[in-house]
Amino acid sequence: MGKEVGGIPEAPEVAAAGDADPATSIGAYLRVQREVRGIDLDELQAVTRIPRRSLERLERGEFDRQPDGFARGFVRTVAGALGLDPDETVARMLAEPEVEPAPGMQPPLRRIAAAAAILVALALVASLAARLSGSAAPAEESPVVYRQDPVRLLAEEQRGE
Repeated sequence: MGKEVGGIPEAPEVAAAGDADPATSIGAYLRVQREVRGIDLDELQAVTRIPRRSLERLERGEFDRQPDGFARGFVRTVAGALGLDPDETVARMLAEPEVEPAPGMQPPLRRIAAAAAILVALALVASLAARLSGSAAPAEESPVVYRQDPVRLLAEEQRGE
């Protein structure tokens, strides 16, 4: 309390880290924190040097599902300018739930793993069937063929053996 960050006095937080609704996006959280502190987007732009358009996109939630370094940098900078802990705010962003696939749809990795498991099972069944069918009749032994190595023969001739 009373700490000044980026020329803007710190205001008390509205919600503690654990009290926030998990369904709320990081952009909405930052917007609420900004409004509670009485800071408009122009002031935030001046302090963070982030273009207003990007701040608006952040607050609309357009960066919520992109926890890449670019979006995390925006969140970290805005959180610091608002007097929030940047690490905690980025952790909120990363803790947000991922978009679940539509019902009945499996992620591609699961489908690939299932297809591979089926192929392995089919290969095992085919191998077992070949062994069982092959064990019924005795296998003919193939005659042993000895081949002469022409290089070795030439070397032996040269040595006089």
